[in-house]
Amino acid sequence: MKDKIYLGIDVGSTSVCTILLDGQAHILYEDYRRTYGQPLSVVLNVLEEIDRQIRLTEITSLSFTGSGGKSFLPLLGGEFINEIIAHGKAVAHFHPEVRTVIEIGGEDSKLIFLTPKPGGGSRILDFAMNTLCAAGTGAFLDQQAHRLGLKIEEFSRLALEAKNVPRIAGRCA
Repeated sequence: MKDKIYLGIDVGSTSVCTILLDGQAHILYEDYRRTYGQPLSVVLNVLEEIDRQIRLTEITSLSFTGSGGKSFLPLLGGEFINEIIAHGKAVAHFHPEVRTVIEIGGEDSKLIFLTPKPGGGSRILDFAMNTLCAAGTGAFLDQQAHRLGLKIEEFSRLALEAKNVPRIAGRCA
């Protein structure tokens, strides 16, 4: 019997994040791409790339999350999973020691609190999302990284090396 293969695609407002896992949750493929307003083209390109490595027909389960995830269900099938649930499950599996998740997306930011489960792992205790126009902080940070000639993934490392911590406004960027 063949191993199960799971494909997860997070279609956000500014990017598409993709993960392909085997039945033991080993990462077979992972990808992050900006969409530049073309999420359909980006998802199709990612699927073509995956299909060159492993036949798409071998995928056992397809799940979407993110602000644009539901729009892909009629096109490709699969299921939609709420972002908070997706974050909680991923962290519980890959980093069970983590108790707080901060996700700054293109449209909103999320703060998720996790608590240990008896017998191991964790579960979502509580969460909060911002509702003001600073909700686009992820898109703002992405633009600033581009202007500085940096990858957004480099921002965390640079922030940890900072000698002075700047104040960030809680209002419009």
